[in-house]
Amino acid sequence: MKRITISVPDEVAAKADNAVAQGEATSVSAWFSEIARREPDWFAAEQAADELATEAGVTDADLAWARATLGLDSIDEVA
Repeated sequence: MKRITISVPDEVAAKADNAVAQGEATSVSAWFSEIARREPDWFAAEQAADELATEAGVTDADLAWARATLGLDSIDEVA
């Protein structure tokens, strides 16, 4: 077990506190741990998708078209 300190918006902290108060989690740490456990491993998924794209012969131009079509370029600019 590793102890870490994080900062979260007040509304997220309130959700964690409410989950504990309602008996949905035994502690704030347990609530965050469960949320993280359920979250997909997006890094591993991206690596797998990249490998599949390479094997299928997807080009950079194909990827650029897909990102533009899905509106992902504008999302990256905001992040």
